[in-house]
Amino acid sequence: MTPAAVPQALTPKRIRILLADDDLRVRKMARELLQPEFDVVDMVSDGEALVAAALRLRPDVIVTDISMPAMSGIEAVRQIRSVMPEIKFVFFTMHDANGYRREAQSAGAVGYVLKSSAREELNQTIRNAMADSD
Repeated sequence: MTPAAVPQALTPKRIRILLADDDLRVRKMARELLQPEFDVVDMVSDGEALVAAALRLRPDVIVTDISMPAMSGIEAVRQIRSVMPEIKFVFFTMHDANGYRREAQSAGAVGYVLKSSAREELNQTIRNAMADSD
């Protein structure tokens, strides 16, 4: 069977990611890290836009910052999770304090990646989150 003849059902589904960060440079950098392996379906810059995009696009994983305008990433995750608990949430932040980490986990985070560790950890954290749901 040639590669072109492989049935679509046998082709693994790419994980769909929604990115949220108020800094355009960070969104672009994260997209560059993620796109070789995942489908980045949209990028938004605030919590309210994150909630709207999540409801519209129904991604597999949301990668979000904590500190954003209009609504924090933590509050946005709480709202989305109450409607779509199947979505996995990874916080991608500069906040290294345990209080933020605990709050993110209580909101439903399955991953917490510091922006300073993005190159090493972001994709692996998403893979781990999705593997835990299998």
